[in-house]
Order: sequence, then C-alpha cells, then structure tokens
Amino acid sequence: MNRMIIDGVNSQTFVCSNIQRIEQFYTNILGLRIVKRTVSHLDGRLPVTTFGFNSHAEELPRMQTITYLEWNPIFYMMPKDGFTDPAVVANAVSNPRAGDPKGRWGAGTNHHLALHVVNRNGLLKWKRRLTDSGIHVTGPYNRNYFHAIYFRDPDGAIIEIASSEPGFGHDETILGSEFKHQPEENLVGGRSELSVASETWPTALPSITDDYALRGFHHITSISSNAERTEKFFVDTVGLRLIKKTEYLDEKGGTHYYYACNEDLSPGSVITFFGLPGYLPGRLGTGLSHHFTLEVENEPALADQRARLERAGVKVSTIQDAIYSKLFHFRDPDGHICAVSTPSDFTVDENADELGQSLCLPEYLEPRRAEIESHIAYRPAPTPVLVD
Repeated sequence: MNRMIIDGVNSQTFVCSNIQRIEQFYTNILGLRIVKRTVSHLDGRLPVTTFGFNSHAEELPRMQTITYLEWNPIFYMMPKDGFTDPAVVANAVSNPRAGDPKGRWGAGTNHHLALHVVNRNGLLKWKRRLTDSGIHVTGPYNRNYFHAIYFRDPDGAIIEIASSEPGFGHDETILGSEFKHQPEENLVGGRSELSVASETWPTALPSITDDYALRGFHHITSISSNAERTEKFFVDTVGLRLIKKTEYLDEKGGTHYYYACNEDLSPGSVITFFGLPGYLPGRLGTGLSHHFTLEVENEPALADQRARLERAGVKVSTIQDAIYSKLFHFRDPDGHICAVSTPSDFTVDENADELGQSLCLPEYLEPRRAEIESHIAYRPAPTPVLVD
C-alpha cells in the first residue's frame, strides 16, 4: 500500500461554550493572535474563531492553528457524531437533544494539545504567569523526552506546554525500534509530587517576552483502547512513522506511543496516543477537542489520499470546502474524528495585516449577515424547527 504523504499537523479544533471568553484567554493570557472570526462551513449558526502563533526571530513561521467552535446551550447535548456532515449538523442544531453539553475524554477522544516552548525555564515562566492569573497548573513534569506543565482552558480542555529538550533520540538510536521503560522517578508513585508542585519562576511576569513565547504545537495526544490496533492503523493505513513506544507516566499499565508526520521530527509534527486497555469511550462536547487535522500539499494530493483511504476500507467523508482549506474527515479504530486538509489560507477574504479583525462570512451567507451577527451577539440556545 502506498503511504500517505503527510506534511505535518494543520490544526486542532475544540468545542467551547463561550467563544468571547476563549478569545480573551488565548490573546490576553497566552499571547496568541486571532487569525479568523467566522462561522462553521457546515452551519452558519455555529461561530468559529481561529488562533495563530506569532513569528519569532530566526525561526520559520508556525503555520499550525487552534480553532474553537461554539456550542453554547447549557441544557442541550452536542450531537453524538460531532460536526462532520452538513445534513447531520443542520438537523442537530435545529433539533437539539436535552442533555449535558459537557464533553468527557475517554477512548476515541482527544486528551490534550501540547504547545511548544524552547526550554524548561520557559515552562517555569508560564507556570508563574498562569498561576498569577488564577489558573491552576500542574508540573513541571519530566517526561523523559521533554518537560511539561498542564492547565485547562475556560471550558476545561487540557492544555500542555512542553519543552524541546532533551528530544526523542537520547535513549535509542533507531526511533521506535523497541519498548523503552521510563525512569522510576518520572512515573506516578515514583516522583515527588510536592517537589513538582513547589517549583516555579521566582518573579512575576506581567508580559510575554520572546524567550518564553509559545512557538506552535509540540504534539497532540489522544486515547486508544488498544495500542497495537491504533499503531497498525496510523502506520500501515494512514502512513505515519512510529517513533517511540513507552509507558504512560501517569497511570500504571498504560502505554504511550508517538507518531511523526515527517522525518525531521519538527515541533508540531508529532501525534501521540495513550494506550488504556478497556477504557470507557469518551463523549464529545464542550471542554474537549473535536478533531485534529493532518495536512497534505494540495487538492490533488487530498483527493488521492481520500481515495487511498477509501480503498483501504476506511469510511471517509466527501471533500468539503471549508473556505480556508479543503478537507475530508475519517475516524480511527476507536472512533476518534480525524481530518486531512490542504494548507490553510486565511487571506482569501482579509489582508494579512488585518486578520481576525472582522466577522468573515462566505458569499452565500452574506444575505444573512444581520441575522448571524445578532445570533453571535446574543447567543440564543437552539430552537427546534416546527414542522406543520
């Protein structure tokens, strides 16, 4: 079977209950910039905001983005199958089901997104800045291949910040060739949680300086109920490269497998899976990632890879015009939603120096602008459509 040609990770999409609150969190606290305010290409009643990373001296621009889609009713659950098909989404928004909109991570869902800083001092600075802002942080933990801290977005989604050092190659010559056991002092029960919790930067950090600004993605982590089955799917079917097999550091009996999209293991090119056998399935909703998106070079490559996955027996969606990219969805063996897309271009309807300053709508929705702007401003709960 020909391997999929993946250029890297394009984006990760989360579900939130209040998109204005998310915008304040990512811009004021984390220092990211808004690159697009729009609505879902699947249904104009779903507001969407996308965040990008700032460029830094002597570094290539980080092209990955973080997208949030708002599902705001307190007493309606998100559609079980998520937001992937226009007809299903339109029906779900028009005919919502009573229930808890809150997501719950488990088998078949994402667990967290890891953002990237250069070194461990950057982690300590983020810990101090976040805790001074009233945000609970755990870490910094030694993950053997990097150091990391953890916190939650305003809806409860887990966000990690991870360092570059020491890297994936320090404990084996051929990456992924054998199962690597972790040092006891890094494992749950072996590390000193009090020592970890007490470590932080000694002085306040009222502004984000270049030395610890977020550089982009470090990795994306999801949950698998069967590590070997997930490995076979992402290596043999999707075409990623297995680079590390090791233990899950925070629960005994779990595994942690790392996969790379490219040969140089550049930050943001890695996705990982916690292997938790028999773990309960998760539930999509607010405070959880909806899907991650891998990237291919162009539209012909997108069509080729969709056809290749379909021939391999993977159920794939049609190719959708998401305005700023073309994409299709598929699911891993646990049901986690994944996507493949062309590179994003947010300048199709805004100048590069004006990104994110206004609400952008596709042409077919412009006649409904007043209605959509009113809906975003007042955020009413969905109203079932009455049929005579």
